[in-house]
Amino acid sequence: MLDKDSYEHDLKDFYFTFIELPKFPKTKEDQLESIVEKWIYYFKYADETSEEELEKIIGSDVIIKKAYEELNRFNWSEKEFIAYEQEIKRIRDERAVLEQKLDDAKKEGKIEVAKTMLANNVDVTTIVKFTGLSISEIEELSGNL
Repeated sequence: MLDKDSYEHDLKDFYFTFIELPKFPKTKEDQLESIVEKWIYYFKYADETSEEELEKIIGSDVIIKKAYEELNRFNWSEKEFIAYEQEIKRIRDERAVLEQKLDDAKKEGKIEVAKTMLANNVDVTTIVKFTGLSISEIEELSGNL
């Protein structure tokens, strides 16, 4: 954000930490005391970190876990990478199907509400307001009753 009076950039909650990896003295994951130290350890020892050590380092920090996972992907064989990509595609396809089913169910629910309202002689404007269906959809429903 630019301060209009001083023309200085003010980035709230944003800071830089400059590190010299060779000077970082901690060599064990149980010595890490802060998130900054965890990141420094990641940059210095990521290739040497075992799965057991990784769990201790990550703790509840999802972002550091993602960083380790991304780094790990670079060590995969082409076959492993293809399998990973196929699994991601399968998950996305499954999610899309579920979202479509949910949308269909919502629409079906709106149609049932509109039918009930029509059967009770509620005016079309009110039905549109409460269901979100278009006037033409409601008129089509009223023709099928």
